[in-house]
Amino acid sequence: MRVIKSDQITIRNLLLRHVDDVLAIERSCFSDPWQEDWFTAMIRTNVLTWGCFIGGKLIGYLMAIPSGESIHLANIAIDYPYRRKGIARKMMKRLYNYAHRNVCCSITLEVRESNSSAIDFYTAEGFVKVGVHKGYYMGVEDALQFNLDLSWS
Repeated sequence: MRVIKSDQITIRNLLLRHVDDVLAIERSCFSDPWQEDWFTAMIRTNVLTWGCFIGGKLIGYLMAIPSGESIHLANIAIDYPYRRKGIARKMMKRLYNYAHRNVCCSITLEVRESNSSAIDFYTAEGFVKVGVHKGYYMGVEDALQFNLDLSWS
Protein backbone atom coordinates (compact mmCIF):
# COMPACT_ATOMS: atom_id res chain seq x y z
CA MET A 1 0.00 0.00 0.00
CA ARG A 2 1.26 3.45 -0.82
CA VAL A 3 2.13 6.05 1.78
CA ILE A 4 -0.86 8.00 3.06
CA LYS A 5 -0.32 11.75 3.18
CA SER A 6 -1.84 13.71 6.02
CA ASP A 7 -3.76 15.96 3.62
CA GLN A 8 -5.55 12.89 2.18
CA ILE A 9 -7.17 12.17 5.55
CA THR A 10 -10.19 13.97 6.93
CA ILE A 11 -11.72 13.49 10.34
CA ARG A 12 -15.36 14.44 10.67
CA ASN A 13 -18.45 13.59 12.68
CA LEU A 14 -20.00 10.21 11.98
CA LEU A 15 -23.58 10.12 10.77
CA LEU A 16 -26.12 7.31 10.97
CA ARG A 17 -25.41 6.48 7.32
CA HIS A 18 -21.89 5.44 8.38
CA VAL A 19 -23.02 2.74 10.84
CA ASP A 20 -22.68 -0.15 8.36
CA ASP A 21 -19.09 0.84 7.55
CA VAL A 22 -18.28 1.29 11.25
CA LEU A 23 -19.70 -2.18 11.95
CA ALA A 24 -17.58 -3.73 9.22
CA ILE A 25 -14.40 -2.27 10.74
CA GLU A 26 -15.52 -3.15 14.29
CA ARG A 27 -16.22 -6.77 13.37
CA SER A 28 -12.88 -7.16 11.63
CA CYS A 29 -10.96 -5.66 14.57
CA PHE A 30 -12.59 -7.11 17.69
CA SER A 31 -13.53 -10.61 18.83
CA ASP A 32 -16.53 -9.26 20.76
CA PRO A 33 -17.65 -6.30 18.64
CA TRP A 34 -20.10 -3.65 19.71
CA GLN A 35 -23.61 -4.13 18.37
CA GLU A 36 -25.26 -1.88 15.79
CA ASP A 37 -27.63 -0.32 18.35
CA TRP A 38 -24.66 0.79 20.48
CA PHE A 39 -23.12 2.68 17.57
CA THR A 40 -26.47 4.15 16.61
CA ALA A 41 -27.02 5.36 20.18
CA MET A 42 -23.52 6.87 20.35
CA ILE A 43 -24.01 8.78 17.12
CA ARG A 44 -27.42 10.05 18.22
CA THR A 45 -26.28 11.27 21.64
CA ASN A 46 -24.00 14.07 22.75
CA VAL A 47 -20.72 12.17 22.56
CA LEU A 48 -17.72 12.43 20.26
CA THR A 49 -18.16 10.15 17.26
CA TRP A 50 -15.53 10.83 14.64
CA GLY A 51 -14.76 9.00 11.47
CA CYS A 52 -11.47 9.08 9.63
CA PHE A 53 -11.91 9.15 5.86
CA ILE A 54 -9.80 8.96 2.75
CA GLY A 55 -12.05 10.42 0.10
CA GLY A 56 -15.44 8.96 0.93
CA LYS A 57 -14.05 5.73 2.44
CA LEU A 58 -14.25 5.26 6.19
CA ILE A 59 -10.93 3.84 7.41
CA GLY A 60 -11.29 4.30 11.16
CA TYR A 61 -13.33 5.82 13.96
CA LEU A 62 -13.11 7.12 17.49
CA MET A 63 -15.86 7.37 20.08
CA ALA A 64 -15.35 9.21 23.34
CA ILE A 65 -17.61 10.40 26.13
CA PRO A 66 -16.88 13.79 27.70
CA SER A 67 -17.96 14.03 31.34
CA GLY A 68 -17.05 17.12 33.30
CA GLU A 69 -13.29 17.50 33.30
CA SER A 70 -12.63 14.02 31.94
CA ILE A 71 -13.11 12.17 28.66
CA HIS A 72 -13.61 8.43 28.43
CA LEU A 73 -12.24 6.92 25.23
CA ALA A 74 -14.88 4.28 24.56
CA ASN A 75 -13.71 2.90 21.22
CA ILE A 76 -11.10 3.49 18.55
CA ALA A 77 -10.41 1.28 15.55
CA ILE A 78 -8.50 1.55 12.30
CA ASP A 79 -9.19 -0.78 9.37
CA TYR A 80 -6.34 -3.30 8.97
CA PRO A 81 -4.86 -2.03 5.68
CA TYR A 82 -4.46 1.44 7.22
CA ARG A 83 -2.87 0.50 10.54
CA ARG A 84 0.59 1.67 11.60
CA LYS A 85 0.38 4.70 9.33
CA GLY A 86 -0.20 7.35 12.03
CA ILE A 87 -3.97 7.46 11.62
CA ALA A 88 -4.85 6.51 15.21
CA ARG A 89 -2.30 9.05 16.42
CA LYS A 90 -3.92 11.71 14.23
CA MET A 91 -7.33 10.89 15.72
CA MET A 92 -5.90 11.01 19.24
CA LYS A 93 -4.33 14.40 18.49
CA ARG A 94 -7.78 15.67 17.59
CA LEU A 95 -9.08 14.28 20.90
CA TYR A 96 -6.27 16.04 22.80
CA ASN A 97 -7.15 19.30 21.03
CA TYR A 98 -10.80 18.86 21.98
CA ALA A 99 -9.76 18.18 25.58
CA HIS A 100 -7.62 21.31 25.64
CA ARG A 101 -10.39 23.53 24.22
CA ASN A 102 -12.87 22.13 26.75
CA VAL A 103 -10.52 22.24 29.77
CA CYS A 104 -10.56 18.49 30.32
CA CYS A 105 -7.94 17.23 32.77
CA SER A 106 -7.77 13.55 31.85
CA ILE A 107 -8.63 10.84 29.36
CA THR A 108 -9.51 7.35 30.61
CA LEU A 109 -9.92 4.05 28.80
CA GLU A 110 -10.02 0.29 29.17
CA VAL A 111 -8.05 -2.08 26.98
CA ARG A 112 -8.11 -5.85 26.72
CA GLU A 113 -5.23 -7.32 28.72
CA SER A 114 -4.13 -9.39 25.70
CA ASN A 115 -4.10 -6.43 23.29
CA SER A 116 -0.38 -5.71 23.43
CA SER A 117 -0.43 -3.49 20.32
CA ALA A 118 -3.03 -1.18 21.86
CA ILE A 119 -1.25 -1.18 25.22
CA ASP A 120 2.01 -0.21 23.50
CA PHE A 121 0.20 2.54 21.57
CA TYR A 122 -1.46 4.03 24.65
CA THR A 123 1.75 3.82 26.66
CA ALA A 124 3.61 5.64 23.87
CA GLU A 125 0.89 8.30 23.99
CA GLY A 126 1.61 8.85 27.69
CA PHE A 127 -1.23 6.83 29.25
CA VAL A 128 -0.48 5.14 32.57
CA LYS A 129 -2.02 1.92 33.84
CA VAL A 130 -4.10 2.72 36.91
CA GLY A 131 -6.04 -0.47 37.55
CA VAL A 132 -7.55 -3.75 36.40
CA HIS A 133 -11.23 -4.45 35.79
CA LYS A 134 -11.63 -8.20 36.38
CA GLY A 135 -13.73 -10.07 33.82
CA TYR A 136 -14.59 -6.88 31.91
CA TYR A 137 -14.68 -8.61 28.53
CA MET A 138 -17.59 -11.05 28.55
CA GLY A 139 -16.57 -12.21 32.03
CA VAL A 140 -13.55 -13.95 30.51
CA GLU A 141 -10.75 -11.45 30.15
CA ASP A 142 -9.62 -8.57 32.31
CA ALA A 143 -9.40 -4.98 31.13
CA LEU A 144 -6.49 -2.78 32.02
CA GLN A 145 -7.58 0.70 33.01
CA PHE A 146 -5.46 3.57 31.73
CA ASN A 147 -5.43 7.28 32.42
CA LEU A 148 -3.76 10.20 30.68
CA ASP A 149 -3.26 13.20 32.92
CA LEU A 150 -3.49 16.29 30.75
CA SER A 151 -1.31 19.13 32.00
CA TRP A 152 -2.02 22.29 30.05
CA SER A 153 0.44 24.51 31.86
